[in-house]
Amino acid sequence: MASPAGRQTYLIASLLVIAALSPTAHSQTLPDAAAAAKQLYQNVTFEDVIKAVSKSKTHDGFYLSFGAPYPKQVLSVWAANETYRRLPGAGALVGRTVRIHGIVNPTATGPMIYLESPIEFRLLPVDDATISKPQLEGKADRHQFVVAIRQHLKRKDFDTIETLGQELHESHERFTDGTWMLDAFFGAFTLGTDRSSETFEERARTIADWKTRYPNSILPILVEARFRIDLAWKWRGTEVASKVTEEGWRHFREELAAARQILEANPQAKVSPEYFDEMQIIALGQAWNKEDYFRLFSEAVGREPDYYRFYSAAAYYLLPKWHGKKGDWERFAEEQRRKLGGAAGDALYTRIAWSQADEYRHHLFDKTAISWETMAAGFDALTHQYPESNYLKNAYAWFAWEAKDRDRLRPALEAIKAHPDMDIWVNLENVQFAEKFANAEH
Repeated sequence: MASPAGRQTYLIASLLVIAALSPTAHSQTLPDAAAAAKQLYQNVTFEDVIKAVSKSKTHDGFYLSFGAPYPKQVLSVWAANETYRRLPGAGALVGRTVRIHGIVNPTATGPMIYLESPIEFRLLPVDDATISKPQLEGKADRHQFVVAIRQHLKRKDFDTIETLGQELHESHERFTDGTWMLDAFFGAFTLGTDRSSETFEERARTIADWKTRYPNSILPILVEARFRIDLAWKWRGTEVASKVTEEGWRHFREELAAARQILEANPQAKVSPEYFDEMQIIALGQAWNKEDYFRLFSEAVGREPDYYRFYSAAAYYLLPKWHGKKGDWERFAEEQRRKLGGAAGDALYTRIAWSQADEYRHHLFDKTAISWETMAAGFDALTHQYPESNYLKNAYAWFAWEAKDRDRLRPALEAIKAHPDMDIWVNLENVQFAEKFANAEH
């Protein structure tokens, strides 16, 4: 069985080859955010890491915080909604290094640059060596891992991608929070509904080249099926069903059928959990009945019972907005907990509940039948199993706050006070609010 060390050794070697073949880049040294913040009323270009991204509560836009999360930032960059949506990487910018140009203005909350246009914003590449780091933690590391794979794909470096994919299938490597790196690996190939037709066309050509170079590999087969799924959802769009055009529905059905045909014509790809993950998405879109859907689910977990994506996908299928009724997905979570039993069952329950939390916008415990007591027991199990995961500890504290559980919130906040994760808290102000609640200050 392949080891993390084996993956790291090969990939470092391949990265050195890539570096040797790449032209040497020469660029002037730019100031960081702290240095730029001192240049009031001046046009500056700086380069630094985004520490937090906060949506304004009073204006239509977002604040990017540098140096530290708000309210301890050394410099803020304001982007109105329209500008922010056009920024590369929007929605996953925490931890990314960027280059920004603009005038530094004094404000009541400190120095600020008003980003006038996406032209003044440059998202810098991530370090290719991210894919060979021995440990990756949290949402920011996961995203950089994904971006690094996309960079290799853009260069059509299929050798590195194939090696990484094979290693992850064999090793079952996890992030420090216990989630599968293989899940993130395949996530690198997804295309959102907002991507251009040109981007989809370029991806089709890339997949064709990949299949030519590796005609016996299951990876480009799975990526091609995923591509057809993404194309289906691009045709459907994000509108409610009643607003989807007849043409949109027609292409949606055609592309899902094409994706299913690719998978069913390649049963050898069932060795990968991705095969079943994609079939679950197809089943959702094709409105499979529950008997057929859960026959697929049973085959998936029978092959890989610890692949959490199967469970979150099934819970999503059971949401009332799809093919379930109120309470169905919560009962599913409880059934899976009991079936597995013990601390592992509690942990699985927590992962399922967590996976659906965004559907309820801070009202998971008000609008669902999810038990916080059971979920908390699951977090206890997860943080015991993965003690090095700061991300898990932050999530525990966040949900304890959501559940208004002061007794658990106090020690949970103490455990993260040195490293609050902004992918969970958004900014330090929310941490302060949680602390005030824990200490019964309001």
